[in-house]
Amino acid sequence: ADLGAIVREKRRAGGTDQATAAGLAGVGARFLGDLERGKATLRLGLVLQVLERLGLEVRIGPRRAPPRPR
Repeated sequence: ADLGAIVREKRRAGGTDQATAAGLAGVGARFLGDLERGKATLRLGLVLQVLERLGLEVRIGPRRAPPRPR
């Protein structure tokens, strides 16, 4: 859901509607809508394609350890 919100914010900041952004990203409007709504079962390759075309990137790193109980 967080990733979808970031995608939506970036698209809106550029003044682009969903259908136009989807076309520019090479995906369907339904796919972009599902991504923006946080659908969990989307094809990773297409998600990465959308991010690239919007000028976004994903960075991978180690998870932070949960706080230790006192």
